[in-house]
Amino acid sequence: MILYALVRLAIAFFRVLPRRLGVFFLNILACFVYCVDFRHRHIAAVNLKIAFPDLSARERNRIARRSFQNTAMNLLEISKLPDLTPQNISSLARYDLLNGLDNYRAALQKGKGILYLTGHFSSWELLPAAHALYGCPLSFVTRPLDNARLDRYLLGMRESKGNRVINKKNSARQILSDLKSNGSAGILMDQNTSLQEGIFADFFGIPAATTTGMALFALRTDAPVLPGYLTPMCNGCYIIKFLPPLDVIRTGDMNHDLRVNTRRFNEVLEQIIREQPESWLWGHKRWKYQPDENPQDLYSLSDQELSDFLNLKRVKKS
Repeated sequence: MILYALVRLAIAFFRVLPRRLGVFFLNILACFVYCVDFRHRHIAAVNLKIAFPDLSARERNRIARRSFQNTAMNLLEISKLPDLTPQNISSLARYDLLNGLDNYRAALQKGKGILYLTGHFSSWELLPAAHALYGCPLSFVTRPLDNARLDRYLLGMRESKGNRVINKKNSARQILSDLKSNGSAGILMDQNTSLQEGIFADFFGIPAATTTGMALFALRTDAPVLPGYLTPMCNGCYIIKFLPPLDVIRTGDMNHDLRVNTRRFNEVLEQIIREQPESWLWGHKRWKYQPDENPQDLYSLSDQELSDFLNLKRVKKS
């Protein structure tokens, strides 16, 4: 009850606050959280060392701090959702001229539905809402929050622009039904998953437990996979980007095809992160699980132990 009330109060506060002032307050709040939240700051530091071992510690810290600020922007964008309309959305988010609507239309023309490949980039709560306000509603998969009352409230916010939220626990049948009727579904596949739901696939050269759901749906339905994400701009606005749609690789061996395509999708996500590292959610244990031959908890290693492990992996790959 207290958490629900606090979230509602924060959303109400940021809704009436002018956007520029809201950004200012959230940046200060995110910097404060970055300073006091040792646990997630450590997770971000380990992740960044895995992904960018050649960067200086100072540069990795800068990226982590900016990542905390980008993550905080989701609160502002959720609070402003009720005020967004098809008439004013272009003042906040617009499609990229090179990688935008043309790629979306190319995927749509296949007539097999669309699987949106995305992750926790920038203000990820805004992306489906903005796309829907441009006349392209979709379904997307989320894990229900532990707080049922807060979950119902956010569900209403997320669906207020014409999108539909699919509960992760019962998503397969609904996604297959949507694709069969030429609908679309978005899946955030940049998070750690259990090995019952995924496989180890390289991510920045290190095995990461990755869901095979995207590859499985694409293989079963022949739906194109359309990578989509937001790029934050210095003026407080966003660019909506869609990379060229991907067709899955088929060899007839389902297990092989799941592995190959899941690895390809990870490579696309990695490409996006390298393009705009400050926008990704670094404070999540992406490499939480590891194969038996690797250290089982990368986040408990000392800085030197982690460096030795990463150097060893690089030597083996060279």
